[in-house]
Amino acid sequence: MGRKFYDTMGLEGRDEGEHVVYRCAGRAQDQVRLVPGEKKQIAWVTWGTRAGEMAAISANLENAGIPLAQAPAGFENNGLWVRDPDGILVNVIVADPVEQTRKGVEINNPGTPYLRPGRRGAPDRNVDTRPRKLGHILKFTTDINRDIEFYTTHMGMKLSDRIGDELAAFLRCGGDSDHHTLALAQSEAPGLHHLSWEMGNLDQLQMCPEKMLKAGYKDGWGVGRHIYGSNYFHYIRDPWMGLNEFFWDIDFIPENAEWEIEKAEANEESLFQWATEPPPEDFLKNFESAAA
Repeated sequence: MGRKFYDTMGLEGRDEGEHVVYRCAGRAQDQVRLVPGEKKQIAWVTWGTRAGEMAAISANLENAGIPLAQAPAGFENNGLWVRDPDGILVNVIVADPVEQTRKGVEINNPGTPYLRPGRRGAPDRNVDTRPRKLGHILKFTTDINRDIEFYTTHMGMKLSDRIGDELAAFLRCGGDSDHHTLALAQSEAPGLHHLSWEMGNLDQLQMCPEKMLKAGYKDGWGVGRHIYGSNYFHYIRDPWMGLNEFFWDIDFIPENAEWEIEKAEANEESLFQWATEPPPEDFLKNFESAAA
């Protein structure tokens, strides 16, 4: 089921024993690994960092008395392994940034007059709608504040914004970063809420979900625009009722930017600036929970 879903999305998969590993076309970095299991759950999450930061993370964990975890078989030499407060296995490796080699889509730059004389603007329906990168994940946690403390104090991330005290929070990597690379949502159990895939423009953001809907997958929510991150979005359900978000135009925060953290009211209106419809009742439902 998983392989068919990601193949339909347009990711490029390869077999590694019993695992299937996916990349985005034009980007030489593994994005998703499908691992056999009894049920859907996060096997582990890998984060890349600089060599100096790796040493700092290791020291932070040691000073806090947080033990290192055992790596999955075959991955013992892949950096540092630790479990976060929800028991999710986290892997940190030294890795250089990886660029997307596919050409970007031309857009009108803000503040710059843009003309398109003698050319049609609407894309062909067969335009390339493959995702360009995995932008972020949102995971369920049983304690948002505990997770914020872990990922900011020990893992070097920064808090960008949050919704209420116990609804959602958005964290970014240290250094130059998208508004969030890790998001958190409160739940009665850990789990994966969604993977978020960056698209080339608004047309692709909508045309990829349309392709998934025609293939029989369930709509999630969208099209719309978020407040926190400012990205346009459209969500599609995967075969296990998890969500995959297709997004475009997310806020970018330089390392030394004077970014002011906002805390919004804990209600559904804080989830979106506008949308074709309000979020469905099951948008924040944890389908991996035993209570689901």
